[in-house]
Amino acid sequence: MSEELSAATSYTEDDFYCPVCQEVLKTPVRTAACQHVSSGHPTFKCPLCQESNFTRQRLLDHCNSNHLFQIVPVTCPICVSLPWGDPSQITRNFVSHLNQRHQFDYGEFVNLQLDEETQYQTAVEESFQVNM
Repeated sequence: MSEELSAATSYTEDDFYCPVCQEVLKTPVRTAACQHVSSGHPTFKCPLCQESNFTRQRLLDHCNSNHLFQIVPVTCPICVSLPWGDPSQITRNFVSHLNQRHQFDYGEFVNLQLDEETQYQTAVEESFQVNM
């Protein structure tokens, strides 16, 4: 009986493979609602040298240190990881893009688990409370 249970709950690396960054998630979390697997803290692969497991800030630091003058059109792994991300969007100057668009974590300013309409309604409600 315990062998059946362990066989039913055993996972392979494929169960925790991220199609966005093409890495195996190190600390995966499976959501109850849709069974989507995500990591608690996203990591990214540098599209310029393929080095992986960077946090947003570490990717920014890495690219500023190692690729500052490398201008190559690539897809931004941070943008793709966002709910509104478009994997076909090409960034012409990736390091400049990082410095202009990714100086902060979107998760600090928006709840990525909520849809856009709910976030909009929450912002409107909060704006009424601030102005009272």
